Amino acid sequence: MSPKQSNYFLSTKQFSVFAAGITFLLAYWYLGYDGITFSDDVYYLLAGKKFWSGSMEVNDYHFSSRWGAYVPSGLIGFIVGFDPHTISFVSFIAYALTLSVLIWVLPKSTPSWVLVLWLCTQVYFLHFLTKVYPDSLLVLFTCLIPAASSLRSIRPILSGFILVLSLFLGFLTKETIVLLSPFPILLLIFDFRSRELSKPFYLSILVTGILLLSLYLGYFWINFGDPLHRISSINAGHYISEFTYADKGLLSILKRLTTLPIITFIERSYWPWIVFAIPGIALGLKSRDTPALEFSLALLCLLIGFWFMSSTLEFYNPIYLNPRHLIITVPILCVLISFGWKEWQTSKRWRTWILGLLALGVVISLAQMDWKMAGFQLALVGAVSIYYSKFQPIVFVGILVAPAFLAIPYQKNLKQYESLIETLSKEIQSTGNQSILLTNDFLEFSELVLFPEDEISQKKLNGLESHLSWDKSKTDTVKLVLYSYYRHAYPQEQEEIDRVLTWLEKRGYTLQGEENNGVIWKGIYVRNKRSAPSPL
Repeated sequence: MSPKQSNYFLSTKQFSVFAAGITFLLAYWYLGYDGITFSDDVYYLLAGKKFWSGSMEVNDYHFSSRWGAYVPSGLIGFIVGFDPHTISFVSFIAYALTLSVLIWVLPKSTPSWVLVLWLCTQVYFLHFLTKVYPDSLLVLFTCLIPAASSLRSIRPILSGFILVLSLFLGFLTKETIVLLSPFPILLLIFDFRSRELSKPFYLSILVTGILLLSLYLGYFWINFGDPLHRISSINAGHYISEFTYADKGLLSILKRLTTLPIITFIERSYWPWIVFAIPGIALGLKSRDTPALEFSLALLCLLIGFWFMSSTLEFYNPIYLNPRHLIITVPILCVLISFGWKEWQTSKRWRTWILGLLALGVVISLAQMDWKMAGFQLALVGAVSIYYSKFQPIVFVGILVAPAFLAIPYQKNLKQYESLIETLSKEIQSTGNQSILLTNDFLEFSELVLFPEDEISQKKLNGLESHLSWDKSKTDTVKLVLYSYYRHAYPQEQEEIDRVLTWLEKRGYTLQGEENNGVIWKGIYVRNKRSAPSPL
């Protein structure tokens, strides 16, 4: 189980591939920004700003104690100014450090170009490169855990310390890191059976864990009177919603635990990464060589955890497989793809398995009429089939890089973020005292990020639900401004829009004019003062 990395320095070939990967990620961060997601990222952007201005308070909301999610990003905003794209540079830093760790721990006999190619082309992984979310930072801590453990025979005390510190910092960033909590135990079992148990390594884990856990629990005990306050706040933050299963019956849970994960992996383009990683997993578990074993165990912890973990401790409710959460598996998958790359190319049995699993993905995508995903997986089938060709690497590069590049104009055209800000600003400026502007709830939720330091614009921007509280006697005109992106990201808002339109009709408002400007639809509703409003 000795490490396969021959020395602490990268080879010329490794360094060249590493530099290409870093350059690609930096270019993608610069060119791929398509705006904020109008969701949790708003909270983290504002929390980081508040923290470095000294006004952030930790409270019962579990996001508030995710210091790792907003303290580093907030520092960038504090230094260079409150700009969401610039602040998201923290995600690039996390990705770059992750690639550095992985390329260094990768044995020189393993094709490093495979690691970089697959790491830099997973569409969801790249999408959050330009966003401020804890998941992109968690990527680094997730990879540090198996990487640190691979050094336990060389630097046992330091290795154990880094492993536990990564778990701790990861938990401060997002609780998903608990999926890797069984990892040290599994590692202990494998080391014990192989009679290569490093007592200093596990003693370092124990001592560091007790120390950091005591400090963590002590903080909440002193400040909230309950050392388990964070656990309680996490439970309270995961409530019954459209993304839960426990409230929807046993059949819903059964579906979630059987077919739904596979469908999700296929729909969100994770399936090829999982399929090509399987030979590497088998190699790691069979050979028990470092670092293949450590990364295999780490991936199994993540996949089993995502598959079966509950979102709350009060009752069993399998977590919703949000594709954003799954990005922490991508770097580890890419390492294992690299380990198993030569295996499937020289083994007919492995090629048969890969082709069969990819074909399964094609069939499911066709059944869902997802032509793009079916075509992508079918192209990979073709690439595997020409394993004997010297042009096969070029074919893989084309198949994997093309979707990554095409995703940039697709997302920008879908959101037209800059056009949204410009159009929304004009509509706000043209809204007078006798009129009110109604827009999507998620835009109102994001007003402090969309219009920072602009209190007038923030005050005039009203969400759909605000129609129930405005002063009707002073509102002759209602300007309904809708961002078409809601159909893609928040389709449930259509019900609220329908309620608003019904309410306006009952109150005597009629549509006097409408305008469709790209991603913005505007309707002007004027109240007929001669007709008495209908009772609600």
